[in-house]
Amino acid sequence: MIRFVKHEDIDREKWNQAIKNARFSTVFAQYEMLDVLTCPDTWHALVEDDYLGVMPLPARSKFAIPYIYTPFFMPQMGIFSSRTIHDEDTREYLSAIPQKYVQADLILNRYNDIVEANAQLVSHELNLQKPYPNLRAQYSQNTVRNIRDGEGQGTVITFGETVVEDTVRLFRENRGQDVAVNFQDADYERLLSVAQTLDNARALRTVSAHTSEGILIAGALFVMDGSRLWFWFSGRDNNYASHKPIFMLMDAVIRQFSEQALMLDFNGSLNPNVARMYRSFGGEPYNIPLVRISCCPWLMKIKGMIHG
Repeated sequence: MIRFVKHEDIDREKWNQAIKNARFSTVFAQYEMLDVLTCPDTWHALVEDDYLGVMPLPARSKFAIPYIYTPFFMPQMGIFSSRTIHDEDTREYLSAIPQKYVQADLILNRYNDIVEANAQLVSHELNLQKPYPNLRAQYSQNTVRNIRDGEGQGTVITFGETVVEDTVRLFRENRGQDVAVNFQDADYERLLSVAQTLDNARALRTVSAHTSEGILIAGALFVMDGSRLWFWFSGRDNNYASHKPIFMLMDAVIRQFSEQALMLDFNGSLNPNVARMYRSFGGEPYNIPLVRISCCPWLMKIKGMIHG
């Protein structure tokens, strides 16, 4: 039986054990991490039997209308279970969401089968077990050319520097200026809190790109999540686009972690240009279902109602 459980009634130990045992197990779905990704006590859950399966339900209100959303900076959400989740199981979970939440906009995870998804988010992953020369041989010609251009500019890549705040600043001052991004001050504060939590758990890996004069032009945050290495967040200075820093960063990470039992996950994107870049490193695509449920379809027209 699937039941709705309020945040204060969730068994923390059983929850984390369910996440650990799930086919799709991720640090982002752990109890403590969900508290940071959302506001504490604002996420609830669907729980199947004695935590055989769980589904987080981050909740908030706008215009006094309660709704379920997928938090910014959480790669995948959905149902977490050790068993195979078929279409009928996914639909049973979704139908168990209390009707008081008049709308839900959810990124599920790759192991949640659903026939009638509203859309498919395309992600890419790369098996890093091969030697670096074999991995590089999978790059597209354009990617190899971009890396050579960056090398010609004298771009320097460094691992392990504490560049979290600078990476966020670069994003905010550049791509963050795009109105489509729609991040608010509170979102950037939450991003820094999540990064700090990941760092405290020794899961965060930082990579930075500098000019030959030492100017920081890009930074990237990766998350070591079991056997998965997430490309989680990045920022770059548009004034130094000719240095090809993101191509240089990604190539350096692939070199650094080659021949390890890791899957590099480039994370999903609805932007075809970004997806093309991920594929150019040899990434293999996979789909993540997006589901939107609404008791009042007119709510979808309200800007900012759903995300983050």
